[in-house]
Amino acid sequence: PLPEAQVDRFLFNIGMGYPSEEEERQILHHNTTIGRFEDYDIRPVLNPEIIMKMQILVRDVFVSPAIEQYIVKIVNATRYSDRAGVKLGSYIEYGASPRASIGIYIAAKSQAFMSGMSYVTPQHVKDVCHDVLRHRILVTYEGQAENLTSDEIVAEILARVPVP
Repeated sequence: PLPEAQVDRFLFNIGMGYPSEEEERQILHHNTTIGRFEDYDIRPVLNPEIIMKMQILVRDVFVSPAIEQYIVKIVNATRYSDRAGVKLGSYIEYGASPRASIGIYIAAKSQAFMSGMSYVTPQHVKDVCHDVLRHRILVTYEGQAENLTSDEIVAEILARVPVP
């Protein structure tokens, strides 16, 4: 495991379970170590110039002050859960750092952009919160003993923090 300060530098923590038996059978047949790489018809879909242009476009996606405050309140609820009325907050060992706010802000802008919108909605924020906060909320030993996950805490936070 990485130290907390290093884990905090990752933007997302994407949950990924095991494949189904059928999916795993397909993996066996599509394994690149038994085939030739050239047989997979892999073609680039982006290049560095397009990525740079997209980053500029994402930067221009509008975030209202109300949405900015919503992001701050969500992250603050990981630190001061009692103020936000988050019952599972007693199981938070450490709340999210300011990097979480930055991550949600950038990811929500990207989510809006990918949705074809020029502004961020509360739903864009909600759509990225689990992936941004999952690894930034450390669950106490008591919470772990009760099989509580940070995703459950994030879900309660999103249910408790008023949507603008």
